[in-house]
Amino acid sequence: MNAKKERKKGSSLVKPEKSSPRTGGVISDVANTKVSRRTLLKGTATAAAVVGVSSVAMRSMGLKEQATSSSTSSTYTLTNTATLPPPTPVVATSPTSARTITLNVNGTNYNVNVEPRSMLIDVLREDLNMIAAKRACNRMTCGSCTVLIDGVPHEACGVMAIRTVGHSIVTAEIGTGDQVVNALQQAWVTADGGQCAFCGPGNIMSATALLKANPNPSVADIKEALSSNLCRCGNYRAIIAAVQLAATNLGGGS
Repeated sequence: MNAKKERKKGSSLVKPEKSSPRTGGVISDVANTKVSRRTLLKGTATAAAVVGVSSVAMRSMGLKEQATSSSTSSTYTLTNTATLPPPTPVVATSPTSARTITLNVNGTNYNVNVEPRSMLIDVLREDLNMIAAKRACNRMTCGSCTVLIDGVPHEACGVMAIRTVGHSIVTAEIGTGDQVVNALQQAWVTADGGQCAFCGPGNIMSATALLKANPNPSVADIKEALSSNLCRCGNYRAIIAAVQLAATNLGGGS
């Protein structure tokens, strides 16, 4: 009995330790706090209620903002539609898009839909079906694609079609429409100026420019005028003779 009293008495003398101040934040406080099951359930229910109320409030606020925004938007549209100018038509501004150009070929205007990069030789042959000019080297060295642009010989493979708008283009298809071209074509047959005839149209165009500028050319003049036109058959003597014959038939040769 005395021992039990002593133990009881001794335990009553032990002072409870003072709780240290909470410095670990919410998580530390919860960890250091003894929570009963009932307290935990009450806290969970309270938190759920708060979250539910908050979500409902946020949804209602969002609906109000949405309603205000749509109302404002509709008001803005209704207010400003009457004052807006009519929409302008959409126009293609791409520099690479195809466009319709007008080319004057052999005295006739042709409307052709081309790309800005299209070369004159391709437009003549593929779009206008004028195949007298030949695309042989495609690098402005053989002269087989020579045409006259404003009376000056040019290799059509090196000239963009869009650059020739507003200029006069003459090809061998003009035939009897041009007196000099017609005389040269006749002389080419008579003097056997072309063996394979592939280089013939280009040579005739260069010779046309020569005879219009110089009705009575010398052999040196003819060679100089045709120096950019190659003949793969090597028929240069007959070509020179054909040009001299055409000059004579036109009344300029000696």
